[in-house]
Amino acid sequence: MDIWYLVFFLLLPICSSSVPQDGHVMNMDTFLSLVKDLESTLTNSSAQDLAQLLMSQPSSSSKVLSEEQASLTHTLLTHKVVALKDDIWLEQGVILAPDGSTVAVRPLLEALLWGWKVDCKSENLQEDIRRPENFVKNPNSLAMLLAMSYSNFDNPLESPLYIPNGCWDSILSPKTFKLQGAPSMNDLTLAYINGGFDGTLLREMLINETQKMSVLLQSYYWGQPTMSAFRRQGFQDLLKEGQLADEIRNGIKCYREHAEPHTLSPINDDQLTSIASEVAKNFEHQLLDCPALVPRCMWEAKPYNGSPTLLKPPLPHVYIHHTYTPSKPCVTFQECAADMRSMQRFHQVDRGWDDIGYSYVAGSDGYVYEGRGWHWVGAHTKGHNTVGYGISFIGDFTSSIPDARILQLVRDRLLRCAVRSGYILPNYTIQGHRQVVNTSCPGDALFQEISSWEHFTKESKN
Repeated sequence: MDIWYLVFFLLLPICSSSVPQDGHVMNMDTFLSLVKDLESTLTNSSAQDLAQLLMSQPSSSSKVLSEEQASLTHTLLTHKVVALKDDIWLEQGVILAPDGSTVAVRPLLEALLWGWKVDCKSENLQEDIRRPENFVKNPNSLAMLLAMSYSNFDNPLESPLYIPNGCWDSILSPKTFKLQGAPSMNDLTLAYINGGFDGTLLREMLINETQKMSVLLQSYYWGQPTMSAFRRQGFQDLLKEGQLADEIRNGIKCYREHAEPHTLSPINDDQLTSIASEVAKNFEHQLLDCPALVPRCMWEAKPYNGSPTLLKPPLPHVYIHHTYTPSKPCVTFQECAADMRSMQRFHQVDRGWDDIGYSYVAGSDGYVYEGRGWHWVGAHTKGHNTVGYGISFIGDFTSSIPDARILQLVRDRLLRCAVRSGYILPNYTIQGHRQVVNTSCPGDALFQEISSWEHFTKESKN
């Protein structure tokens, strides 16, 4: 028991110094601008060359970077969670991406350079294990983070860790990122994991072609929809069967080979394999199998009018909608966030409801947007709001259906994840809005599509 508690805190990548954001606008445009400036000076530098330069700051890069560039690089690469008074947690070293997600820069560059797997032959890794105060320099930090964070016996293996997302002080000019709660394990945040995923996928893009980092970042983070919106699926697609468990096992075993013997408790190979398999399963279920949810704060939702009525999950029903208006599917975070605000304004002002009516809303940008969520009674399906969740697709789907990846996001990820998390009963039913209310919603084409889904029922509840 004690060894896993110790191992986690020895291995979690933490930066101990306190560094303010220094007034920098913390978004991907700022990082891209820094990269382009450096590329204009280092004309023949590849993405890996530039990543290596930035990671070497302040030693070798101090000869290349201006004082302003060095300051910005230090701010971007100093990842930490700072606890303030009144249970406020700020995350530093993270930037807002164009798709509305938040990404930690250090693990992005680490994974781009060295990949996500554990390289126990790495002299840097061996040195960091012997000198854990320097573990922040570990080039295998993503794999070790996955291994050690989920292997802490103070947090039972069957219990999911709380990996918080957060909210920026401004979407247009982000400077401060406040977490929605304290991480279960020190600096384990969604932004950190996003960075590791992104670096891994960017590294894959370089296998067959050498590219400048600016070109790499633009092709990955900008688009309609962006590649970054599907980072979880992309990382999952890279994994071979059993590979995640194998790497977790390698990470724990590597630590045990190089740590001081007196700090270790006995563990046999069977126990190690069992732990690694359980950890891999938990991580896949908690993150890889679930969609990324955009919290209300990120689409700049207005407050709920009054006090919400709480649901009593797990619920037995799911009702599928389309928005009809807005009629055009949104393909960027900016468009989808604006549509969410427009719908909330219509529901609150024109219809006099307390909030946007839907529980969750799927955009065609690759994200699911939080409406009233899993816990608040919605206003989506008259007479059925207390017994089911209302999930809507942005757009008019009378004669067409959403992209296959967006349908999969709801059908195969959101709903299955909700069952696993205890929000929906395993034997839940899916119905179109029109089956229980006199309406054409969710449109003829989308209704035809969902009629082929598992859990769809033709039974009318009227």
